[in-house]
Order: sequence, then C-alpha cells, then structure tokens
Amino acid sequence: MQQLFQRRGLSQLSLLALALTLSACKIGGGGSDNDDAPAQASYKATIERTSFGIPHITADTMGGAGYGHGYAIAEDNLCVLADAFVTFNGERSRYFGPEASAAVMGTFGSPPNLEADFFFRLLNNQDAVDAFKEDQPADLMELTRGFAAGYSRYVEEIKDGEHPDRHADCRNAEWLQTIDEDDVLRRLIALNLAASSANWVTEITSAQPPAPAGAAAARTLSAPLATDNDELTTDRFAVGREEGIGSNTLAFGADSTEDGRSLLFANPHWYLLGVDRFYQLHMTVPGELDISGASIMGAPMVLMGFNDNVAWAHTVSTARRFTLYQLQLKSGDPTTYIKDDEEKSLTPHEITVQVKGEDTNLSEVTRTLYTSEYGPMINLSGLGLPGWSSAAAYTLRDANLENTRAFQNFFAFDKADSLEDFYTSIKELVGIPWVNTTAIGRDDGRALYSDITVVPNVPDSMLAGCLVPGLGQAVLGLVPGLPLLDGSRAACDWKTDTDSVQPGAFGPTNLPSLLSTDYVANMNDSYWLSNPEQPLTGYDGIIGREDYAQSLRTRMGHTLARERLHGTDGLNGFQASSENIRDITLNSRNYSAELLKTEVLAEVCNPAPVGAELQACQVLTAWDNTGNLDAVGAHVWTAFWEALLAKLEEQPALNPYAVAFDAADPINTPRGLSNDATVRNLVQDAFSEAVAQLQNDGIALDARLEEVQFYLKPGEQISQFGGEGYEGYFTVLRNSYMHVVDFPEGEPVRAYTFLTHSQSSDPASPNYSDYTKAYSQKQWHPFPFTREQIEADLVSEIEISQ
Repeated sequence: MQQLFQRRGLSQLSLLALALTLSACKIGGGGSDNDDAPAQASYKATIERTSFGIPHITADTMGGAGYGHGYAIAEDNLCVLADAFVTFNGERSRYFGPEASAAVMGTFGSPPNLEADFFFRLLNNQDAVDAFKEDQPADLMELTRGFAAGYSRYVEEIKDGEHPDRHADCRNAEWLQTIDEDDVLRRLIALNLAASSANWVTEITSAQPPAPAGAAAARTLSAPLATDNDELTTDRFAVGREEGIGSNTLAFGADSTEDGRSLLFANPHWYLLGVDRFYQLHMTVPGELDISGASIMGAPMVLMGFNDNVAWAHTVSTARRFTLYQLQLKSGDPTTYIKDDEEKSLTPHEITVQVKGEDTNLSEVTRTLYTSEYGPMINLSGLGLPGWSSAAAYTLRDANLENTRAFQNFFAFDKADSLEDFYTSIKELVGIPWVNTTAIGRDDGRALYSDITVVPNVPDSMLAGCLVPGLGQAVLGLVPGLPLLDGSRAACDWKTDTDSVQPGAFGPTNLPSLLSTDYVANMNDSYWLSNPEQPLTGYDGIIGREDYAQSLRTRMGHTLARERLHGTDGLNGFQASSENIRDITLNSRNYSAELLKTEVLAEVCNPAPVGAELQACQVLTAWDNTGNLDAVGAHVWTAFWEALLAKLEEQPALNPYAVAFDAADPINTPRGLSNDATVRNLVQDAFSEAVAQLQNDGIALDARLEEVQFYLKPGEQISQFGGEGYEGYFTVLRNSYMHVVDFPEGEPVRAYTFLTHSQSSDPASPNYSDYTKAYSQKQWHPFPFTREQIEADLVSEIEISQ
C-alpha cells in the first residue's frame, strides 16, 4: 500500500567502553554521590512571571539563570520532575514497586519499573555521567549546577511546609528529594537516547545468554521479563515507540515574505503529559544570554526558541541513530564472541535494584546484563528475529551513547548572534542527536534546513559486504535505513570521515542541509523535499529515503506553503507574513478529505442509502473538510478513515489510489480513488462500519467537533480542533509548544507563542489550563521579550538567592 500516511582525549567509543566496563561492573545502590563536587556556590535570580505564568529569569551569571529556571519549573511541575529523577536514577522499584509502568508516556515508552531501573542503571550509571560531564564546557556546567540548586531550594521549601496548597501528589512523599548536577546530567543523557537505546528498554534488560541445559525455568524478578511480541516495522522505531511524535516547521526566506525578511514557524508534536513535556521560559544574563523558547523538562537550557537575532525549530529526523550487530559466538561459550579470529569476552554487569514488596518491605533483586565493545546486548526475539543462541547473539551500537556534544550544541544555539553563527555551530559540533533543524536570522534573507546530526557512518557502499546474509536484507526491507551488520569483522565497524567530529559518525559534508531564500519545511519525512523545487539527493540510506511517497501531513504542509506563495489559498496577497502564517497553520484542513471525499461519497451515497448512512452522507456532503471546532462531520470522516486504513493494512499490496505516486510530482501524488472493485468494496464496508460504530458509541452524526473532541488535560474538558497527521491534518492533536517568529526591521524580535498543555502540571496552579484554553480559541500569545514588554505584562515578581 502506498504511504498514506571537538573531540578530546579518548575516542567516544572508548569512553563508552570505559563507562560500561569499570571494575568488574558491579552496580547497585542509589543516588549520585560525587566526592569532587564543588563547594556550595552562591546564586541569585529574579523571576518575573507574565501571562500564562511564563517565567522571565534575570541573573548576573549562568549559574544564577539556571538557579531561577530550576526554581521556577519546580514551582510549576514539582511532582513530575521528582518522579522523573527517581526514574533516571534507576530507583522506581524502591518506591513504587516493580510492576507498575515507569511512565504514562515519554521517550522511553512505558516499561515496568523494574525494567526501567535495570536499563538506567546499565546505561545511565555514575561512570557514564562522569564521562559525559568531562566533555561539557564550564558555562554549561555552571547553568546545570544552578538548575539543580534552584530546584532543590524549592524542594526544601516544600519539606519545610511552605506553599501548603501546592503539589498534593508528592509534597509528603519519601521520593521527593533534592538533586545535584549529576541528576540533571542523567536526565540529559536519557533524553539524548530518545531515538535509539531508549526505544529498547525491555529488549536490552531481557537480553540473556541461553540457559544451561536443565536449568530451572521458574520466573523470578531477577529473571528478565519476556519481551512483548511485536512487529519489526518502521513505526516500532519511532521516538517513544509510538506513531504521532514528530513536528511541523516552515521557514520562509526573503523572496517569499511580504516584508522581504525571513519568518519561521515551529510546531513540535510532542508529549502532553509526563516529564518529556515542554516548558516555556525566558533567561537573561546581560551581555551573555537573552534566550526565550521551550526546554524539555529537566534540561536547563532552551532547546527550541529565539533570541533577538536568530530563531529556530526542530522536527524528528528520519535518520537512524544506531545499528544492530550480529556476534559470532565461541562454541560452548555464549558470552565470548569471535572477531577477526580473536576471542572477545562480553562484559558482565551485575546490577542490584531495591524493590518494594506488597508488604512495603524492601528486598534486593540482582540481574547480570551484558555489553559488547559496541554497546548493550539486545533481545530481538519478541520482534520475530532470532534470540541469543549458542551460535549468535545481537548487540546495539548507539551513536548517541557516544555523543557528549548534544546540549553544547543546543546551548550554542541559545547564544548565537546570527544565522551564520548558528549554522557554523551545527557543522563544528555535529551534536544534534535526533532532530532536523530549521532557522532564520535577523537581516539574513535565507532560511536554513539541516539534518546535520549524529548518524552512524554506515554508507551504502558497506552494505553488500557487511549485512548479515539473508537476515540483514530482511531487516532493511522492513525498516529502511536500519542495517544489521556482521560483528565478526572489523571491516564492518562504522567508518570515520575526514571531517567527522565523532569517530564512527558522518561528518557534516556527508549530511543534508539547505539554505534557501524561498522556503524550507519538514513534517517528519526525510530531508529529500525540504523544498520541493530544490530536492536534496545523493545521501546514504541510513540518513533517509529519497523518491518515495510522502505522508499526507507532509503533503498538506507543502500545499499550505505553496498555495500561500501562489496566492491561491483565499487570503490576500501571495506571500507569507506573521499574521497569515498564524492563521494558515491552525486552519485544520483535512488533506485526505480534500483528496478523496467527493469520490468516496459518490461511491457510498449512490444510490442513496437509508437511515443513519443517509444522514452521514448528508453531513459529509455539507462538511467543510476542516477540523475546526464548529465543523460538523469531521468526526464522521475520521471514523471512516480509520476504518479504511485498518482494512488496507490487512491488504498491504492493494493500492487505493487511481493515480500512483510520481517522484516528479511528489506533493500531488498519489491521488484519486482507485476503480478496483476490491478497493470500492473496502470503502463501502469502512463507511458502514464507521457509521455503526458512532451510533453504538452514542455520538451524534451531526455533532460539532467541539462536542466530541477534547484536549488531553486531566480534570478538564477543553475542546480541541485539528486531528491526526495520518488523516492529513497539518494541525494535529499533539501540538505542544509553538511559535511564529520574525525580525521586523529596526524593531526587536516579534514572536507569537503557545504552550498548548499549559505551564504547570499541578491542578492547584492558576497556570494549569489557562494556556490550553487560549489555544482552544486560537488566541496566539504575543510574547513579551523586551524589558518594556515584560513590565507591561507583569503578573508577579520574586528574587531568590543562596
């Protein structure tokens, strides 16, 4: 079915190996004691809050800025952060028992607590933290220490009984603890792995050599959890192991805007609950830093935002961040492998976790996990692939386990003073872990797209000689760009370019980027059509695909941009402006309906049906093909589309389109409903099933969308416009942080923003749902950036120090 839908000291691989093999690798206990931690520093910050509780933090030092950030985010999200620090320390079973899910949603999925504990104790242990810390610059560490101190100050205030009406879920909890810099670094390391190791928690923690003949088969906590049976598909490799995590971005150069100055739209589709949510803030250190935007909770710097000279956005990239290796094992010893005729022993890691029992008493559970020179062993048997046998085993090499530059790169963005400076930092650091970047700069007519990111250097030229025979081709066919490599030969190790910043990763000249005075965009398809008139081609398959059918959301995004630039979208003029882009990006057009609704209705409504199906035909005929709150029929089309997709997934060889995909016309193809009788029958069946399902659920066919679709906000019922990307909505249900930014001549930066899930996760906060309600009404927030703007919008002000 066609798609509907600067290096220092040891090498990075050596640092990884060191972190994973020190001193027989017995790992246990908790906390992050650091005998080398500096004496308590002094910090001071002013926190001014404006509309929606957005904190504007001013300090004289980077440490003070981090201090204000840590305190402010704890005010807003204490319980979520405290819970997460327990997670990243591998202590969930101690406080919450072994079997509950470790997260409601997030970048590492929702594994059981015990599996999450073993995972983070293996890959996020003190040795890994120390190796990561060693490579961080002084100002980033100052910011990090300040963040930990500010967060801890607020924790101490709660423990002293202050703020009595806040944070009911955790204020008296044993697991509410102060933190230090190592806790923050653990959070950053975990975030670094979102598109790689963090997708394989239970597969890593369940990887065990075959049991000796006659070994007892009784299941105990120390025995690994059996992995769930799953399919090896591209979606299984998505961030968070689920479809829907991604983003949209549009960046317009001088030739495509009304004022001849660049313009940027950022629109991540991200987590609405849990610690991986965004948090909006503004930090100022006079003469050094003046940055606003969003951080993913627990990261002390802004990860996506703007200052007075640059603005940027990110979308999840298609490039693979790891590869799998098959190891050839020594006969009779499943923990020794052979590489170029040399025997190499796997490294055992004996990890002990404290577990809270049903009687609340603590016990210890110990498990031995293994790593190779490449990284952790992995159990792929739940995906229909061979498990660890006496002959072969599988291991994972993760480029971002070796990447210590990610947050240096984001912090460099925060401080950039021009688009050229910004682009230079991308190419010099090559630290961005798993996202595309678009950016614009003041007085620069270009818009930038970049997927210069951390990618394993496995060029296509390696594959013929290094894919595991048979199985390697099968994996590559199911998951494009993911090689299963032969670990028995050094010739199949990752390559290093002459300009590689990280050994084993591509250098910037072999990674895609584009500067354009027209526009660039990305909606989570590959780099190929960042601008359809200037396609990027010739890159290796591990980075992404070319000449393939784009998702409906990608096609909708490019259609919005192109119609605007051709003046065919019904709005005035034919170029982009802050105002019309704010309107267009929230207009909730449904691309699948624009493509196929007329032909679908001709099939299912002629001859005219009776009863509920007749009403559904009438409703859909009158529907305006949008997911706006007042739309009548959007939910009926959604029910039909989901039913149709389910049927097409059962017949993957069936092409539902009349006009096939054409790489010469990739935005407009495929299109039209196929005349194939099987397709037509599926359409009729899907329509009938959708109508019946809505009736069974008690949902009126003529309901307005605002009556049936609500934002994911516990305890609230706030109507939500838009829909799912697989349905062809550009305006999706996971919209999180958003901004539209430009740089008017002679004026400060101009930004309009949303944080759709609101600033606080505490229901007792006045900022728990206010931003969400504004988003529901499409009321963009004009962001106060200058001193005068902040003072005009000031809600509260405090000064804190230690």
